[in-house]
Amino acid sequence: MIEVHLRQPLSEFELNVDFRSEAPVLGIFGRSGSGKSTLLHGVAGILRPKQERIVLNGIPLAQRPGGRRLAPEKRGLALIPQDPLLFPHLSTYANLVYAPGAKNVFHSERGRSILEVLRLDSLLQRNPESLSGGERQRVACGRALLAQPRMLLLDEPASSVDAELAREFLTLLLEAKRVLKVPMIFVTHRASELLALADDCLVLEKGRVVAQGPPVQVLARPTQIGIANLLGVDNLMRLPVLEHDPEGGISFFDLGGVALVAPLCAAAPGEEVDLGIYAEDLILCERKPEKISARNALPARISNLERIGNEFLVGLQIGRAELYSRVTPSARKEMDLKPGKELVVLIKTTACHLLNP
Repeated sequence: MIEVHLRQPLSEFELNVDFRSEAPVLGIFGRSGSGKSTLLHGVAGILRPKQERIVLNGIPLAQRPGGRRLAPEKRGLALIPQDPLLFPHLSTYANLVYAPGAKNVFHSERGRSILEVLRLDSLLQRNPESLSGGERQRVACGRALLAQPRMLLLDEPASSVDAELAREFLTLLLEAKRVLKVPMIFVTHRASELLALADDCLVLEKGRVVAQGPPVQVLARPTQIGIANLLGVDNLMRLPVLEHDPEGGISFFDLGGVALVAPLCAAAPGEEVDLGIYAEDLILCERKPEKISARNALPARISNLERIGNEFLVGLQIGRAELYSRVTPSARKEMDLKPGKELVVLIKTTACHLLNP
């Protein structure tokens, strides 16, 4: 369990957070510049904020003003930055066992588990310069774990690699979570990483926590349209399976009392599946077209409308569910879009992304 209170003026806003979490993995989510990395550095002790109170599993790490403040190296935390910092003149093995006591852990059963989970055996004799970005990230993670931290802090761990390597590293982190059971806090701007890895999440905006809770609940049910925009307005939902059509390659889901057609999934009827639809993939029509390829033509009512930059964010009530679409100002004017107007929303089956199929 971790409790954090940090307050520190920054150049564009004040970091002012106050939260607690008992989750094994806590995700910190928000747009670039929202204060995510600064918050992580505050927990690590790199930042010296004006006010702070940090307690990890009942042990005070910092109390300021008026209390003691443990140095970063005394906190039992391991920080993995966006760009993994390895010693270029040392082999992978030497990097891994650099921390005090790491060599003993390396040769233990736990060390073997770390090597297996992160697939490091084949890299031990190589130098950092010969490693790919993904391999360097794995080595940095292994080095941190061999130091036996009380908590792992990851600052956008997959941001420096391409999408394919990012997915691979996320898979390794999931395995590390399952096998090694090390508590983690990680920073990300990717909703998919949050849903896959985090048990609890914070949404940060301009240095303040604007939402906290299980990722599916926070991302699928934004409490206001501004948070929905912050989250990229990706329509993220946990929906019960109604039935399957294996021959047609589709499954039917209960979208607030309305049947939604999505790609075939393996979950049994009655089980719930996480599903995401990009706001840009919701097509608005005044009436249902004839002979269309989109399998979903859903009746909807506009619940709210807000201009954001050069487009409009349209809130749509579909059954008991709330989804979001984006339209241009010209489309909004031509269709006379306004709250209360009834429409038909077209969604292609392929636009429904199963997050845990």
